[in-house]
Amino acid sequence: MNYGNNSKEYAEYRAYPPYKGDRSGYQILAFRSGRMSCFEKNSKIWKQSYFNLVYFCRKYKQLTNSYYIQNINKVIDYIEDHISQKISLEELADIAAFSKYHFHRVFKIVSGETLNKYIKRIKMEKAYKLIQLDKSTNIKDVSILLGYNSTANFSRDFCDYYGVAPTKVQSSHINPNKRANCNDINLDIKFIGIQTIPDKYVIYKRISTGYDPQMISTVFSELYQFALKNNLLQSISQFIGTGYDDPDYTPAEKCRYDACISINRIDKLPGNNSYNKKVLKGGWCAVFSFKGEKNQFHTAWDIIFREWLLSSDYLPDNRPHFEMYLHSKEYEKGIFEANLCLPIKSI
Repeated sequence: MNYGNNSKEYAEYRAYPPYKGDRSGYQILAFRSGRMSCFEKNSKIWKQSYFNLVYFCRKYKQLTNSYYIQNINKVIDYIEDHISQKISLEELADIAAFSKYHFHRVFKIVSGETLNKYIKRIKMEKAYKLIQLDKSTNIKDVSILLGYNSTANFSRDFCDYYGVAPTKVQSSHINPNKRANCNDINLDIKFIGIQTIPDKYVIYKRISTGYDPQMISTVFSELYQFALKNNLLQSISQFIGTGYDDPDYTPAEKCRYDACISINRIDKLPGNNSYNKKVLKGGWCAVFSFKGEKNQFHTAWDIIFREWLLSSDYLPDNRPHFEMYLHSKEYEKGIFEANLCLPIKSI
């Protein structure tokens, strides 16, 4: 075999080193011409050892990536749940189990945004939606809800982000990313009633690149196979999708979606993977039955907001909406059934 500098095996080793500066590993896999010629010619153990180590390094790389994704998702969940509080860098770094000196860079690599930009964007999008959906909202109340200690600071950030004052938004009907209405689509949506949905313990995988129906379907399939393989499913397990963002207020490619499966509470997920676990908050919700294709869910939510919410005696609560999937007899035909749950509060 050729383990020289130009060989395929040498290139593959260099792509998966155990870690930088590992001299012992480099000596074991010393591919520079002539260094181990006798050993190479006479031992099959050498060949097997090489491929075992390459396999290990590949797996180590995968496990490391999963570790980062899991821990940054914990940080994002924490930010979502504590958006009204002042959150310190040390606090978030501790949750992620990273050094505070490297946390910013890791967060940016995983999420695609710096920590400060991410938190500001989430706050501004929530503010715009709250102000426009409830014209009587007090700007000071919104600023407090989003963790600002003064209305002036909030208004400055809002104006910097959207180029318009929050008071101007209250008198307008323009959304920053407004999409076309789909009034001509007749969907099977029925209002079931106002219900108190219990909290559910779930495992989930986060999609942070938009509400792509095909990607969502693929992730749910992978999540199901993982839960099945590790005996996490129970008789009442249910697929649940959680949408955090509204494409009318958040750039479509930044909308976040959690594909979840409800399970019994466990201390730790088995194996090494990119899944997380959490308690999905239920609470007071307007519940709607929906039957349709996977690419019609977005339109269904548009109709619920436009035709039900705006004429109701309720406001959307500051919690993400979610989809509780049901058994569909027409699943093989691409028809889904689900209860769409919109968290609400009284006006």
